[in-house]
Amino acid sequence: MLTLRPGNAQCDGWTEASFAFTPEIFQVLNFARICRFTVGRTSNREQSERVEDQAANVPTDLIREPRTVLRLVNRDSVEYLEMRDSIRAHGFWNSISVRPAKQSGKYEIIDGLYRFTCAREIGLATVPCIIKHNVTDDDVLAAQIQANAIRPETTPVQFARQMKRILTRRPEMTFDELAQLLKKSPSWVSQQLGLLNLLKDAQKMVDRGEIPVHSAYMLAKIPIRLQRDYVDQACVLPTSEFRALAAGVIKQFAEAVKQGKIEAFLQRRFDPVPHLRSLKEIHSELENQENGALLVIAENCQTALDGFYAGLRWAMHLDRQSIQEQEQKARGKARTKLESEVRHVDS
Repeated sequence: MLTLRPGNAQCDGWTEASFAFTPEIFQVLNFARICRFTVGRTSNREQSERVEDQAANVPTDLIREPRTVLRLVNRDSVEYLEMRDSIRAHGFWNSISVRPAKQSGKYEIIDGLYRFTCAREIGLATVPCIIKHNVTDDDVLAAQIQANAIRPETTPVQFARQMKRILTRRPEMTFDELAQLLKKSPSWVSQQLGLLNLLKDAQKMVDRGEIPVHSAYMLAKIPIRLQRDYVDQACVLPTSEFRALAAGVIKQFAEAVKQGKIEAFLQRRFDPVPHLRSLKEIHSELENQENGALLVIAENCQTALDGFYAGLRWAMHLDRQSIQEQEQKARGKARTKLESEVRHVDS
């Protein structure tokens, strides 16, 4: 069991962890060590010619991303957003590592791609760098492996739950005070805590990265009884489109509350409509016996009489599966109608 000391929001690799080394991690670290040892062996003459590392503020437009990237930057992750906000508010706490690029006057990142991406997004003119010379491609790969091999990633909902624990232990604490404690903005704290208003399934989807975090912020503001109808859109729509859609739904809900029509807005009662299956479909089932056994199981039939009435319900589209299909279709139509109304209001 290894315990590492806490780091800060601007470290590309986490420095706080408590975990057991697995054989896979040993293999990764051993490979990195071998790479270091192999490519680092130089003659005495080469060692005498080695240029010392240099610290410098390098113009952002002179820095290039590494040719080989072990971990792509996820700009929707809490890790990235937290790092970006920290750099914007406090500047850099740690320099990134670069090496001279093949193109004269340019530099290639060795370690610090997340921090560099934040700086570029914010619009910083320069980035504090440690310029390393005589660094090979294998050295860069080894450095990336070492930086990523033991990085535990905190999920958005885990952040929210931890903040909730702080507020539970200190009920007198305000959002502003919590934000000051975390060195975050009050709006960021509010958005993170809002994730706890999501359906449990949606929370898991956010943590797995299936729902972008900015879409999740808006989904969490939709009333819990309506959220499930919009989970799929949160997954597939671009963040900007989903935010506009969710804002429209929230606006309509607020108007319903104001007009005293909240129950009508939320209830959306569904009553299945009985309608007979075609004679051809019934005759086909009688001849081929494809659905009977499954129907008996699905309807939890215990007696022959249960099976008889289950057959009648099936013939009238009132069995469980048919009702579920009807309800999904009805909700889809209602959702399409609501989206159309939202677009009409926005236009």
